[in-house]
Parts: sequence; structure tokens; C-alpha cells
Amino acid sequence: MRNNKTLKLWVGLNICTSILLCSCSNTIKDNNNESQKISWTDSLIKAYEILNQNPSVEAADKLFQATERMPKQNWENYLVCATIYGPKGENDKAFNSIEKAIETGLKDSELLNTLPEFSSLKSDPRWDVLITKTIKLEESYLKSIQNPELLKALENLWKLDQQTLSEYDQNIELLDSTATDEDYSRLFTPVENRWEINRQKLDSIINIHGWPGYKLVGEKGAKISWAIPQHYPDVFFKEQCLSLIKKAIEKGDTDPNHYAELHDRIARATWQKQTFGASMGKDSPYPIEDPANVNDRRLALGLLEPIEVYAYYHGITYQQPSIEEAELQMKTARDSAQKSYKKFEELVTRKESDSANMYIRKAIKFYGDLSNEQLYNASIKLAQTNNKKSKKISLKIIKVLIWRKWEGHQGFLVNKEFVSLHTDPEWITVKELLQKSN
Repeated sequence: MRNNKTLKLWVGLNICTSILLCSCSNTIKDNNNESQKISWTDSLIKAYEILNQNPSVEAADKLFQATERMPKQNWENYLVCATIYGPKGENDKAFNSIEKAIETGLKDSELLNTLPEFSSLKSDPRWDVLITKTIKLEESYLKSIQNPELLKALENLWKLDQQTLSEYDQNIELLDSTATDEDYSRLFTPVENRWEINRQKLDSIINIHGWPGYKLVGEKGAKISWAIPQHYPDVFFKEQCLSLIKKAIEKGDTDPNHYAELHDRIARATWQKQTFGASMGKDSPYPIEDPANVNDRRLALGLLEPIEVYAYYHGITYQQPSIEEAELQMKTARDSAQKSYKKFEELVTRKESDSANMYIRKAIKFYGDLSNEQLYNASIKLAQTNNKKSKKISLKIIKVLIWRKWEGHQGFLVNKEFVSLHTDPEWITVKELLQKSN
């Protein structure tokens, strides 16, 4: 699915799968409806599996039918169907899918007008009717939120965020093969500055209004509010926002996906296994704690789509493992992490820094299979080398241990073995994080 139009749609829309606000949690918990739940879930998984292999009209039909059977339909699935029907000349099905998307929550006329898959539909008289209907829904919705001006302010923050990232991408394209880490860091500074401004603005909004949820700024504003801590690198700020999002979910005032994705982003940032499978890598989810029961946790939070479907949204084929498969996977990961860590210790002792760096990175990539003490010892060994990249890894480990609130983290400032890191500009960040942790 990574190379087809469906995935490009998901990435381009930046929907972030804001699906299913879960007014139907009672349905999920009702044992009498268990067989129905399994039936539509399997149908949805199968539909995306077929779509992944071939985005055909038949595949779109199956996705449409599976979505119809969901306890609460979501407009994104219908829109995916429409983007397949339109280019293939199935205009009636395309318009029907767009109608269903509008009925189930789509209120973005600009989105409809800018999707290239709908260019062949615009000469049809039905197109203008749909756009007019969507515009009216937009206007009505904006009138229903408490603070439209605050929504505009959030939209401007996000516009500047995306503009700054786009400029960074353009600038790094101009770098040649001789570019250093410092060159990349220098070009990234405007992005970091923008993220800091956005953080301060969101902090100010929270202090005045509380968490910006649906009632205050609408779905779009709530999504932007969630996206700001997603980008901001400080885990303590992410955790502050996460606790507020949790309270908003309990009131039905924001999307459960926002909690899942920020929660798992924090796990990823602190090199721990994720809970809900909401953080996807290139070819698979980042490591998941107890993966055999991930879909149960997703349902309990209010996420009706199983991880198999969520993975398909990101162009990834994934199957929740059985208990036996999960136990084997976790054991294999632990053994591999420990093997890589042991190799790291051998190499760093022999002062083969580049190879040692490679193996500590490999050990860390298993997320959560190294203890805090192992990470601490690694940071000491790396700090005492003369290798610049080793010192950078040491600094990163120190920040992660502070974010984890490891009981020994206050020793970083007094431990003489870290003196060699004090001249690095990142040491200022370390001291700031230690102050925040108190």
C-alpha cells in the first residue's frame, strides 16, 4: 500500500486517523454483540488487506461494505473508497461514498476540492451540490464552537509549523555529501524555534482555557493542539498534555486517538515499548508491550479500528500475534538486545568507538529491553571516549533517563565521569531537564 494512491491520500491529508469517538463503548463490552464485533472487524481487516494488494473497484466495494457494518462509521474510510472510484470512472459510487463521508463527519470543502482523484467528478452537476452542502456544514459547525478566534490562532500556529518544516526540507536538499551534523543542526534551528513558540502559545491557551477540545475549538483545533506536543521534543511537556487529553477524553471532548498516539510517542521517545501500537515505523509498528493483547487495549481506550487496520492506514501489513508468538517475539528481542549490549561493552573497552556506537544503537532499538542501569553504564563508557558521536549518544541516554524519572538521575550533575560533556551545548538542556524533573 505504500506506493499506491490510498497511502498518499492518508499522508497528504494528515488525518492521523482521528477515528471513532466511541459513543459505542457499551456495544463493545456487551457480550451479546461479541460475534457481530468480530464479524465487522474481520471484514474491515480483510478489506484493507485486499486494498493493499490492489486498489481496485472490487477492493473499494469491500471497504465500503465493511465500513457500513461498523458500530460507528468513519468518514475517512468512505473518502478512501471515493478516491478509488473516481479515477476509475465509477462516478455514482464515488458520489455515494462522498455523501456517506459527509453524513459521518466530513466538513472540509477545501479538502474535497484539492484532492486530484476527484478532478473527473467536477464537471458533474452533483459536485457543486456536494460542495455547497459541505460549506454549509462547515459554517454551521464553526458557529457551534465556543471560540472561533482561538481556532484561527491555532490554525495559524500549525500553518507556520508546516511552513518551517517545508523550508527545512528544501534547505537540506541543497546540502552536498560533505555536509556535517552541524550543518544539519544549523538548518534545523528555525524548526526548533518554531516548536518552542508553539509550545509557549499552547501553554498560554491551557492556562487560560484548559485543554482546547472539541467544544472550545472544534475537531480541527483539538487536533492541532494535540499535534503541537507531538512535535515538541521535551517529554515532560508531552506528559503534561497527555494528562489533560485523558481528562478531555473522559468528558467526550477529544479524540481517543490523540491519547494513544501521544502516549506511544512518549514511549518511543524514552526507548520503551508502546501500549496501543499507535507509533508506526517504516515497515512495522515500533515494539509493543504485550502485543498479543494490543487490540483489547485499543478497544478499552475507545479505538474501534484494530491494529491491523491502523497499520494499513500507514502502508504496513501487520498481524496481531498469538500469545505463544508474542512470547517468542519478546524473548527473541530481549536476547538480541542483551547480545548487542554485551558486544558494545567489548568494543568500547577495546576503544573501537564507531563499532561500539553501532551496537549500543542496535541494543536501544529493541525499546525497553535494556535496564536503566545498563543505559547509565553505557552513558559513562561513551562519555569517556574521544569520539564525538559517542558523546552525543551519551547525552541522549542521559536525557532519556531523566525523562524516565530514573531514581539515579540527579547524579548526572555531580558525577565526574560526565565532565567531558559539560562543554557540549546539549549539557545546558540536560541541566534544564533536571530542574524540570524536580
